[in-house]
Amino acid sequence: MARQEAIVTPSVMKWAREKAGFDIATAAQRIGRATQDIKAWENGSLRPTLAQARRAAVIYKRSLAVFYLPEPPKDFGTLRDFRHLPDGQPSEYSPELALLIRRVWARQEWLRDFLIAGGAEKLQFVGSAKIDDNAAEVAASIRRELGITPADQMACNTRRDALWLWIERAEDCGVSVCREGKIECEEARGLLLTDSFAPFIYLNSSDALVAQAFTLLHELAHLWIDEPGISNLEGLDRPGKNLSDMVEIFCNRIASEALLDEVAFSRQWQALGTKLSLKEKIENVSAQFKVSEEAIARRLLDRQIISTDRYNQLRAYYRDRWRDYAQRRKEKPGGGHYYYTKVASNGRVFTQTVLSACRSAFITIRDASVLLGVKANHLTELASYAGIPAALGT
Repeated sequence: MARQEAIVTPSVMKWAREKAGFDIATAAQRIGRATQDIKAWENGSLRPTLAQARRAAVIYKRSLAVFYLPEPPKDFGTLRDFRHLPDGQPSEYSPELALLIRRVWARQEWLRDFLIAGGAEKLQFVGSAKIDDNAAEVAASIRRELGITPADQMACNTRRDALWLWIERAEDCGVSVCREGKIECEEARGLLLTDSFAPFIYLNSSDALVAQAFTLLHELAHLWIDEPGISNLEGLDRPGKNLSDMVEIFCNRIASEALLDEVAFSRQWQALGTKLSLKEKIENVSAQFKVSEEAIARRLLDRQIISTDRYNQLRAYYRDRWRDYAQRRKEKPGGGHYYYTKVASNGRVFTQTVLSACRSAFITIRDASVLLGVKANHLTELASYAGIPAALGT
């Protein structure tokens, strides 16, 4: 069998090793190659095999696709951290989160260059709002851009359908949405890598469906004010003490306004009358809007329909209930459909763009395989799940 070389960029191989903190001898030992090989990869006199490049990606904790970039990337060191972490938890990204961000960042770099080369225009909604704008007006702008009305949202049969509606409409507008569940929610529920051509949003798929919808709208709010960063949406119940908190609280308000239209909410709440208990009414409206019961309780607090003490009691009840559910779900055996999971983790926009480029012979099957993290013989099947005609380039 012929040696399958990885067409990597030597300077990027050197950059990845140095960023990982390895000298050549240590890298060679961990990858399982001679020091001469590592040196040759970095000076361009020898290319690694695809298997060797994959091994280097694992050791350097980089996406394999990064090695194919034309030059060393600037990396994500300036990604703003909006998280509130529990006492004692380190602020440094876990290896899993760092790798995830690198993968998303590599996808964005490729997609941005590809779109610009194809003559794409900038997305006008990126940076169209400011932090001192009215949250309800920004929420209305997001709804208009995505083309989702309260009636559309309420017409969804399930919370899963509602989440997919928001995701699909965001992707139709040019926002790539990636969903993976390998990160703890306490560490990150979502992140935004903003860009005028290829913005990327990550959602933690291990979170509740309604929570993912809220996170998506929260990150879209970040995109509207052109403020990239990583969020866990924790510790934002009190007025912000610094600019980061103010940004997060503002984006939360926008997400709430977008998911729970005030006019539609008032109409539905008043229609329930007084026969049902408070919890029953909250459950009813939550089911109609496909949002969390906690979001309904928060709206009732904001409208002074319930007291702060009552809201805190409800919030604790809903969160305890979710933790119990999440724990039971963790204890169940894993699984998931391979191709659906791949499309979700790469994002539908990115997956379709890469596969279309491959089908049109703008990139090779090998390139597509690396970019999507899928073996070449799986690309045709992946294309059918991504909604792309199966015939691929060579």
